[in-house]
Amino acid sequence: MSIWETTSLLDLAVPLSSVTAWESGDARIVRVSPDGAIALASPADSRDGGLRMESSASVAFDPERHLHVGQVGGVPVFAAIGTAAGQVSLREALVQLSGVDVELAMRASAMVQFHAANQFCPQCGRPTRVGDAGHARWCEACQTTHFPRTDPAIIVAVTDEHNRLLLGHHTGWEDVRYSVFAGFVEAGESLEQAVHREVAEEVGLTLATVTYAGSQPWPMPRSLMAGFTATALPGPARPDGAEISAARWFSTDELREAVSRGDVVLPLRASIAYRLVSRWYGSAL
Repeated sequence: MSIWETTSLLDLAVPLSSVTAWESGDARIVRVSPDGAIALASPADSRDGGLRMESSASVAFDPERHLHVGQVGGVPVFAAIGTAAGQVSLREALVQLSGVDVELAMRASAMVQFHAANQFCPQCGRPTRVGDAGHARWCEACQTTHFPRTDPAIIVAVTDEHNRLLLGHHTGWEDVRYSVFAGFVEAGESLEQAVHREVAEEVGLTLATVTYAGSQPWPMPRSLMAGFTATALPGPARPDGAEISAARWFSTDELREAVSRGDVVLPLRASIAYRLVSRWYGSAL
C-alpha cells in the first residue's frame, strides 16, 4: 500500500465555470508571493489556523495573476500572485498545515514559482503569457506552449537484516536533524538505479532489495519525490563527508528514545520522509 494518499480532496480539473464562480464571489483565493511563500490564517481569521483564504467577491479577475489551483468540495481555489501579510515560506507553512491545505499549498506554490521563473520563452526568448487558467504559459511569437517542469528525485528508507533503520545527517542541517536518504534522478537513469546509486554514494552500502512505496510533490522549487524502501547487504555505513556527515542505525526502541530525549529531530510531518520513517516504526513518532 502506498504511504501517500491515493485519493485527494483536491480536484485539479479546470471547469468552464471557474471564472464565472470567481465573478459571482463563489471562488476562494490564497495569496502566494513570486518565490512561493504562502499566506496563513491568523488566530483572528480562524480558530483552526490553516491557509488564509479570501473570497473573490471584491477582487477583479486578472488571468495573468490569478491561477486556478483546483477545486475543494466543488469550490474553485485560485492562487493570487503577490505579497501579503501573513506569508511564510512553503517549508514553514507545512509545519502548520494538514489535510487538503497541504495539497493546496504545495500546488499553489509550485504554480506561482513556475510562472515567476518563465516570463520569457526558453525557445525564442520572447515574452510569454499565462495559458490554460494558469496550468501553462504560451509564447505567441513561436506558438509554443510551456508546461511546469518537474524534477524527479528519489527518497529511500534503508533497513538492515535486523530491521534497523539507517538515518543520515546532512552537512547543512542542525546537529540533531536526521532523515532518510534522497537525491535527484540523473539523465538516462531509472528511479531504481537512482536509489542504488544515491545510497552507494552517500553511505557506501549495497542494496539487496528496493521496493516502491509512494510519491509526493515537493515544490521547493519543483521536485516530485518517489519514495522507496530498501534492505541493505551487511556492511558498515560510511558517510561520504560531503553531503552526509553522520549515519546511524536505529532499532524502534532506540529511535523512540532518541526522539524523546531530543537527540534526534525527524523530518517535517507533512513530508514523505516522515511517512517512510513512520511506516517502518509502525506509527507516528
